[in-house]
Formats: sequence, C-alpha cells, structure tokens
Amino acid sequence: MTPNSHARQLFAQYEDFKLGHLRPSNCRHAVVIDEIRSLVIRSHGLLGMEELGTSLEGRSIHLVRCGTGPKRVLLWSQMHGDESTATLALCDLFNFLVEAASTAPWLATMLGQVTMQVIPMLNPDGAEAVCRHTATAVDMNRDARALATPEARILRETHRALKPTFGFNLHDQDLSSVGNSKKVAALALLAPTLDEKKTRPLSRVRAMRVCAVIARAMHQFIDGHVATYDDAFEPRAFGDRMQSWGTSTMLIESGHWPKDREKAFVRKLNFVALLTALRAIGNGSFQDTELEHYANLKPNGKQVYDLIIRNLKLVHPSGWSLRADVGISLGPEENRRSGAPVATIKEVGDLSTHAGLETLDGSARRVRSPLLVVEKQVPLSDLLDALQIYHGVS
Repeated sequence: MTPNSHARQLFAQYEDFKLGHLRPSNCRHAVVIDEIRSLVIRSHGLLGMEELGTSLEGRSIHLVRCGTGPKRVLLWSQMHGDESTATLALCDLFNFLVEAASTAPWLATMLGQVTMQVIPMLNPDGAEAVCRHTATAVDMNRDARALATPEARILRETHRALKPTFGFNLHDQDLSSVGNSKKVAALALLAPTLDEKKTRPLSRVRAMRVCAVIARAMHQFIDGHVATYDDAFEPRAFGDRMQSWGTSTMLIESGHWPKDREKAFVRKLNFVALLTALRAIGNGSFQDTELEHYANLKPNGKQVYDLIIRNLKLVHPSGWSLRADVGISLGPEENRRSGAPVATIKEVGDLSTHAGLETLDGSARRVRSPLLVVEKQVPLSDLLDALQIYHGVS
C-alpha cells in the first residue's frame, strides 16, 4: 500500500478512534496523563509510560513508548503550553494503537520497524495556564542552548539517552495563508536548517523527504492548503539544534481551517500525517518520495483573517465615504467574554486580496468611521451589534 492510499484509509477510519471527550478546553496535565495511563493499562504491554522528570511547578513530564524496531523516532508536543492540537492528536493515535493493533497487520509490521518515543506534553505548567511560556516566562523553544529551564533539560537529556534517528517537533502556528494566496494554511511543514548556510547533509535530506511524504498525502484532503514554516536559522530552537545533532527533524505546525475554532479537522490531519510518516519511515518508502513535493510548497503568508466583513459603506463626518471591508482577528477561546470571542479590528479598506475563515456580508450598511477602531479589543458580539450585523457567535 502506498503512503497516499494508506493516508486515505486512516482518514476514513479516524472518527472511530478519536477521543471526542478530549478537547482544547480540557487539555490539561491531569486530564491528559490520566487518559494515557488508562490507555497504557488497556494496551496490555503495547504502550509503556515512564516519568522523565518534573516541571518547575512540580508537574510530571512523561515519555510514552511503543514499538520494538531499530528506527528510533522521538516525538514531542506542547513545548508551548497553549498549543494543544498535536497533543490531542497523539492521544487519538495512542487509542488507535491500542484498539487496532490486533486487527491491522500493517500496524504490527510498523511497530517491528520503529520504536516510537513520545513526550505528549512537554510544558505542563504552560498548558495549565494556557500560555506559551514555561512558569519561568522563558520560551522553551529558545532555550535549546542555555538549557535554563528544567523542561528544556529534560528534552535534551531524553535526546541524548535515546539517540533518535528521526524527530517530530509538534506545534500550533498563528493564522496564516499559503504564500500570497487566499488559501488558509491548515498545516505548515519544515525540515529545519542546522546552520546559517542552510546546508543539506543526509540527515536533513531525510527530513525533507518525510515532509514530502506528508505534503503529498495531505494534498488529497486539503489540496493547496499546506505551507512551509520560516526556515531562518535559530540556534536556540530545538528543531534546529536536533538537526545539527544528526536527528532528521520535522516540524509540523498545526494551522487553521474555516469554521473549526477547536481545530478538530486539523487534529485529524495531524493523526493521519503522523501515522503516514511513521509507516513510511518504518518501511523506508519515504526515500522514494520526490523532494519536489516539499520544495514546491509556498511559505506561510498573511492573507487570511479570522473574520472578514465585506461591503460596508464607511462614512466620515466630513462627508467622505468608501466601500470597505473589515479584517478581524479573534482571540483564543479561553479569553471569551459573555460567550463571544474577543475581536480586534486589524485592517479596514480594500481586502479583495485577503480571505477570512468566515466571511459576513455587510450589505452596504452605512457605518461611521469612528466606530471602527483598529487594534481595539471588544467582544465580537458587541462589535456586530454596533454594526447591526446579526450573527450567531460562539
């Protein structure tokens, strides 16, 4: 079975294995660890779990193991505490391993080829506070050189002990477009560089080929909605450092999708992408994938807003008027007030080159220009009321 056909099979099966009770709103340390413990017990030895250490505030950081193969793969998620999409996808993946291991011959074969070693929540303090940084206010992904935080030291020590051949660095990214198009980036991929010259040793070329496998498979479901992340060399970042340590490292950034505030569809894409990549690593088929599938991806752009209100008539007390669009950014769910997301007007004017995850028609309604204050945060429901645009917000 080719990686593409395998991905289609996984895409069709996903809902049978999704842990629907886990959501971004409850993706906290205690919930995730309890869920994984339960899966380990149910797995009857297929999954193993060990504590690697603790965060600054004393929360445990765990490693989940599966497989016995010679190709060692390290996956880590949620080093930024407010980036939970891949963590939830990994829980779904663990459930799939437990439920399908006895009925999917390819899975048993893969687990004889690879050893998966997974840190599902590297920054539990940040996850608890729903913030990017660790409890020290340090961005762990800028601590790969200094290793000042206990969480960064745990990741470095784990890498030294396991010596993985492949690594998956799993994140969520800001709302982005695919290049200068109107297409939202559902996923962004990167085989990080290991130096300023962006050299391409064999280890990095392997990472590029795995990214190519993922990109090619994903285009079946989200044609044209895969981008590349910024490849500027950052010596303090773990992806760049691991690439320099000889581990073929792939960055997967979970993006966005229209009308998918909880990133349920993007979570599904993660599940499919990771299992497709792991199988391709196991059987070596990633080596047959043309690099063009990765090299031809466009970089992340900034042509998408959370919400665009089109066709308003903007009027000024001086008598000046203009047909205008309004580009709006919405705050994260945890910052919602009165049941509505927090809205920030980012741009007013001609947004014909931009797209929105959601678009509303202003119906040429007259709006006084002082009402639209750029960079001011207001509840979305209040803004829509003031514009007399009635829409169910959630």
